[in-house]
Amino acid sequence: MNPYQQRLARVQSAMHEWGADLLFLNYGPDFTYVSGILAPMYYNILKAEGDWISGLLVPREGEPVLLLHPSFTVNIKAQTWLRDIRVLPAGEDADAWLGRMLAEFQPASKTIAIGKMVWGQSLLSLQAATPGARYIPATNAMMDRLRAVKDADELALMQRAAEITDAAMTDTLKALKLGMSERDVAIEVDYQLRRHGGDGPSFYPGIICVGNSSDPARHIFTRNTDIKLVSGTTVAFDFGTLYQGYCSDFGRSLFVGETHADALGAYASMSRAMLAVMETMTDGKTTPAQICDFVRDRITEDGFGPWYMVLGLGHALGLEVHENPWLKPGFDEPVRAGMVFTLEPKIWKPGEFYVRCEDMVLVGTERATALTRFSHEPNFLS
Repeated sequence: MNPYQQRLARVQSAMHEWGADLLFLNYGPDFTYVSGILAPMYYNILKAEGDWISGLLVPREGEPVLLLHPSFTVNIKAQTWLRDIRVLPAGEDADAWLGRMLAEFQPASKTIAIGKMVWGQSLLSLQAATPGARYIPATNAMMDRLRAVKDADELALMQRAAEITDAAMTDTLKALKLGMSERDVAIEVDYQLRRHGGDGPSFYPGIICVGNSSDPARHIFTRNTDIKLVSGTTVAFDFGTLYQGYCSDFGRSLFVGETHADALGAYASMSRAMLAVMETMTDGKTTPAQICDFVRDRITEDGFGPWYMVLGLGHALGLEVHENPWLKPGFDEPVRAGMVFTLEPKIWKPGEFYVRCEDMVLVGTERATALTRFSHEPNFLS
């Protein structure tokens, strides 16, 4: 059984729990998880008549059926293990054709789960073709639970994404000069991710400069501005890459010129807490909420509690950069070996400094190990 068949079995078992007879997925992370197919670059911009019928029909038992608009068939058989691939015939009404495909599953009075990425027009077409069927959402909580523990193939791709990210950080730092803007640095990060083999950013790189009497009203979620790297500022990096559908997410801090002493102390506190909490991230022994509390308590003990951004420590990631579970209160099921999380503590003293340090870590049977391995030593620019 190949990894995708194992993933399909996991999905179909969950469908029994949900009470779903059929699952429809559009292109997106859940679709890729089962099929291995990445969305074509033109999927969201094509606007071809009938393109909305493209998707994967997963029955509770048996093999999935891949339905495609002709525009999405390029090299399709080389991309997937799926055998039942059906293509909308030229000139045929898309909605009527979808109805005939669905009729094979006898959908009347059945429950059909819909993935979160499904287009509104796709749902309308499905509903028109299945009078009497009941529809339920396949929510983040449902699908992320299935994808939470990564298999060996997924971990290999995520490790490669992490390596690309580490290399991009190394070469970005070499290119930095005083007077560059946050926007300049973000462009450099994006270039380095692609140069080292990434397929693009997993989210747009975030570069945040604080210090040297910077505006205390500037929120750190306002990123990539014309603010410049000048002496006395801290520069927080938050970025990641996509690699064959899988995400990385990473962060470090840079200290420019004359450095605020508390900024260096805060950065060291975060690094120590991250390394310490990894020792506790053991299969079945600790929860995301406890991991979050551990780091908060360590940073508070070091005196940085008033400026620690305590809402959450991180999150799971994989085919999406943000997946459940999150490392924050309310997530109380124990972590499992094979889960990948970000650890990303952040300390922000408005107008004076903002420092962050972030790694992707893999939960193991005895402890967590880092997939991103860039040094935690402070980085300086003068």
